[in-house]
Amino acid sequence: MAELQNRWHNAVLKSLPTSPSTTQLIQPAPPLEPSDTALWAHENIVPPASLTFNRQMVESAFFFDEYAAVIQALCVPESTLVTAIGSDVHQEWLRFVRGLTPQPGEDKLPDVFYDWAMAHHPGVANEGASVLRDIASLRALQRLLLTYQGPPPRPAEYLGGSRELLSILKNSPSARISFNSAATSGDVSGTWTGGVNKGFSGLWVGADRLDATTVRFARGVVTVEAELGAYAVWPVNPDPGWYNSSQLHTAYTKRSSPPWASNPQLHWDMAFGETSGKLQRAIASLMVVERLTTVVTSDAAFTPDDQQAIKAKAAAGLWPFFVPTGDGVTNKADFDSGKLRLATTAQAGKPLVIGAHVLPIARYLGGSATALGEPAAY
Repeated sequence: MAELQNRWHNAVLKSLPTSPSTTQLIQPAPPLEPSDTALWAHENIVPPASLTFNRQMVESAFFFDEYAAVIQALCVPESTLVTAIGSDVHQEWLRFVRGLTPQPGEDKLPDVFYDWAMAHHPGVANEGASVLRDIASLRALQRLLLTYQGPPPRPAEYLGGSRELLSILKNSPSARISFNSAATSGDVSGTWTGGVNKGFSGLWVGADRLDATTVRFARGVVTVEAELGAYAVWPVNPDPGWYNSSQLHTAYTKRSSPPWASNPQLHWDMAFGETSGKLQRAIASLMVVERLTTVVTSDAAFTPDDQQAIKAKAAAGLWPFFVPTGDGVTNKADFDSGKLRLATTAQAGKPLVIGAHVLPIARYLGGSATALGEPAAY
């Protein structure tokens, strides 16, 4: 099954406008619920380093959670202001601001400092105000992110929603994937994982890839004719109301304190490290289809028991898209002299997320990985 899945991955790359440097297939692919939060749930994922991502078999972190943990570990210490304006000016500033009634809010301090400094120390007015803005901005962001924890927790918003996606699909071109396992290479060494492909299902949802019926299916010559009534690449953009790419970029490119707190619960390696970092990758876009019609055949000879098992499991969803029966989806398994024919159809208005384009965090942030002695891409 691993070899068949690799060959299928290459067929998708050949048939759709996508790239081996980013493409990840997603299974299973149930129809999206008609809600923004359902769509955002597919975007708010830190994908594993695998050419196939089975969301039922492989646990994954939420992008928002890992991003928020990094932001909470950052700081702009008072020493940064002292360095910018000098210790003597800093002491004067503290005496001045303590004497104000009422005390200005943190968001007002940059402007208060600028006006005071322009009157007394104009040479450091811009530098000091800039540091105070950085402090106020980071602390405001940290407070905002805490509000997402609830109770009840808030979903992390992304730009665009269900209606926009359906509108795009209505105006998207159709596509076709033709696959013959005997005529398609299984070499995936040039992909973004270097060939790593793990955690995928067998012939039906929940089937182990080493299941005897699955192995028999995969060892035969397998063909797929998939008609995609509409195919679109949906960009994934976190809402700037909570997502600050500049702060995350700073955290990624600088391992020291600051910007990291001197004794954080989370440090750079825990966030971005190659071995155990939880935020090594992010989803740049989703591969979405609508009006799917798929016919799969295998020339393997299936026993009556195999045939009965496949028919019983077909409703759960079948390889390669694993779309469960219901909500406008049908699955049918037929046999002719023991040879298998699987047919799956999905009605209009039922988008299916079949894959994603995955970027390493350096490329996602548009930063310089080479400054850290790391490759800029997989």
